[in-house]
Amino acid sequence: MKWSLSSHNMFRRCQRQYYFAYIAANHLAKKEYVRREAYLLKQVKQLSPWRGTVIHQGIKKFVIPYLEQRKSINWDNVKNKTIELVKKQLEFSRTRKFRELGITKANFDDEFCIIAEHENGNEIDEDVIDKVRVDICTCFDNLASQTEMISYLQGRKFYLPERFFSHQYENVRIHIAPDLILPRAYGCPSIIDWKVEQDYTHGHHKLQVALYAWVLCKENIFDVQKPEDIELYEVQLLNSDVICHDCSSTVFEELEDFMFQSIQEIRSLCGDHKYANQNIEDYEFARSPNSCLYCSFQKLCKELSNAKSFN
Repeated sequence: MKWSLSSHNMFRRCQRQYYFAYIAANHLAKKEYVRREAYLLKQVKQLSPWRGTVIHQGIKKFVIPYLEQRKSINWDNVKNKTIELVKKQLEFSRTRKFRELGITKANFDDEFCIIAEHENGNEIDEDVIDKVRVDICTCFDNLASQTEMISYLQGRKFYLPERFFSHQYENVRIHIAPDLILPRAYGCPSIIDWKVEQDYTHGHHKLQVALYAWVLCKENIFDVQKPEDIELYEVQLLNSDVICHDCSSTVFEELEDFMFQSIQEIRSLCGDHKYANQNIEDYEFARSPNSCLYCSFQKLCKELSNAKSFN
């Protein structure tokens, strides 16, 4: 079993959605329709999350290299290259290239994209695409204007964007991929979390960055001696807010309590998480119709439900 805040939130939102995403989905099961389809549908994104993903890609691919080379950031170049990514991904999604035999995510890293509208057989209005471009430019303009944050990022010994780490806890593998890790001094890393979606309570984001720090400490990565040696920053790109989150033993204790309860709840239903040992009928439907409306597994879920009813 693998656990993350995303998997926790999905399980709470809809158990069947969790089943498709974290139990059934398997890119190697090419001859098993449900498992292969679940894998593809897991990659589907609504427009807003896709926009956020592209912005994250733009920072990783086009901003971080300037920092690594200790050069002044050419923000116009960053924006232009990110918008070029938008064009490539829209074309990949619109032509449904992801449905072609032999196409893998690994072979189309920059281009691979499945947008919900295209998967559902619809087109995306040009004014919607224009809004995505405007939002991308706004985010990079806001980041460029955050002179204190840019100064904070510059001149570091190394930069680790979206590097994967994991830790074993309660016989569960906890996975993280912080947006950016950089050192302030020996044993004192900083974690930067870029946010495009707005969250006025900051509750979820606080847990997310705390989880990043917790794994770094538990795995003794970067020789961190105590939680307070880690600085946690959430950078809201659409409104230029920069939030510094607490990192302490108390925060870690609250996080562990949260994770323990979540893991036990999921395990009580899913057991060993092996596909062969599961029965989809044991998994409840979402309580909110809105969850179904924006669920990428909606069609597959209906197919299996109708098949069960027919039998």
